[in-house]
Amino acid sequence: MGLSFSVFNMFGLPRIGTITSGHVYDRHFKTSRTDSFPEFHLVFVEFCKYFNTVLPGQDFDTPALDQIKKFYDETWEPLKENHDKKKEELMKYLHAYVKEATVDDSLFIMAGLAAPVAAIIVKKTGESIAPVKKFRLDMVPNVLFVPLCTLAAIMGVTAVQMKGKAKAT
Repeated sequence: MGLSFSVFNMFGLPRIGTITSGHVYDRHFKTSRTDSFPEFHLVFVEFCKYFNTVLPGQDFDTPALDQIKKFYDETWEPLKENHDKKKEELMKYLHAYVKEATVDDSLFIMAGLAAPVAAIIVKKTGESIAPVKKFRLDMVPNVLFVPLCTLAAIMGVTAVQMKGKAKAT
């Protein structure tokens, strides 16, 4: 999975290191109202949403609400009208606290290797088990059945990782 990101980066597609401070600040923060923390937080969340949709295949973990509030109170609010300093401080904060989401690739590899074998075993044993036999898995060609089972396994691994990440935060 990391190989595809490396290939994308070789061809000059954007990543967090190539983002320009002017683009981020001008597009999301300069023209938006950020007079109070709820307004600032909405703009920050919109920026993170935009950032995650623009970059191909990459997701970024955003800081916790208390970290954003601390940045707003200690840095953003005191610099009310100094846009150049705000831009500089915002970029320092983004580079320090917005990190690329990490996933455990070993689970994907294991699911990708085990799922095709498990699919064939389920299909073969399903021919002799009465409750499974009514689904008529023998009518589905292996060319279709195995990739669908593999895709379902990988989606399951992704869901488990997302659930674990949500519990951790």
